[in-house]
Amino acid sequence: MALLHVENLRIDIPLEHGTLHAVRGLDFQVERGEMLCIVGESGCGKSLTSLALMDLLPRKAQRTATRLTLDGIDLLTQTEQRMCDLRGNRLAMIFQEPMTSLNPAYSIGDQLAEVLRQHRKVSRREAWQKAGEMLEKVGISNPVERLRQYPHQLSGGLRQRVVIAMALMCEPDLIIADEPTTALDVTIQAQILRLLRDIQKATGTAVIFITHDLGLVARIADRVAVMYAGEIVEAAPARALFEHPQHPYTQGLLASIPIPGRTRPGQPLGSIPGLVPSLVGEQTGCAFRNRCSQAVDACAAPVPEQSVAGHRVRCINAHLAEQAPMRVNGGGR
Repeated sequence: MALLHVENLRIDIPLEHGTLHAVRGLDFQVERGEMLCIVGESGCGKSLTSLALMDLLPRKAQRTATRLTLDGIDLLTQTEQRMCDLRGNRLAMIFQEPMTSLNPAYSIGDQLAEVLRQHRKVSRREAWQKAGEMLEKVGISNPVERLRQYPHQLSGGLRQRVVIAMALMCEPDLIIADEPTTALDVTIQAQILRLLRDIQKATGTAVIFITHDLGLVARIADRVAVMYAGEIVEAAPARALFEHPQHPYTQGLLASIPIPGRTRPGQPLGSIPGLVPSLVGEQTGCAFRNRCSQAVDACAAPVPEQSVAGHRVRCINAHLAEQAPMRVNGGGR
């Protein structure tokens, strides 16, 4: 049985001039030990989806779903106290900017120890010992010294490692990583990604990795879900999606990535014309049709989802049974 079940997740935000339908009917699952990457351009609903799973949405946002369960626990019916028990314990999150995720007034050791003491009956000494072990596990040298330091005394890469250690303190079933490497340079980014993968393999923790970088996704994902305008337009095992992209939006994203050994210096990359449509008010048909070169009149009507061998796509022009090979950056793992 899958660890996380999400069915028909919707997030609506009332505005003065109408209702913003930020997330519109998401369906996906996450298996134990799996790395699911959710990709899409800014504003497509990726981060709101992660906040909805944690029940940390803005006050005005309205979350509904047919099913939202973690290991059989109905996340829709939990009290705030019960959700506090789950957050950091069974369900943890790594935020995009580590400096805003850490409290500047408390030492690294106090912040890590607090997570463990909130959910486990341990002494402060035991919590600090576990905190030092976690810092060492995420590759931070001199953990005893680092525990006494404050966030401003650490580099961006070290702070991100601390946030990862914090997420791992209670050995959660699921970690949600919301673009955790965006603020880091390329070298530190590669180290953090390798660290996440190594920890996942060692602990069996499931990970939802949210990003807009498909080149990065090709290196780490088990499965990929592509979001556009609040919907998942395509989802598939990583290799299938990179070798046989079906939705025009996915194809456009892949065409914009330079391929080592194939993209010549100075060669123009692909681009997607137009803008994302407004999500205020009711939406009908394919939200991508105004930017799609394959659009026809039928795209203005509701678009059914096609599914073959775990490859799902919401496009009337998709032909899953007639896939043509296409490789990008090695085509996934």
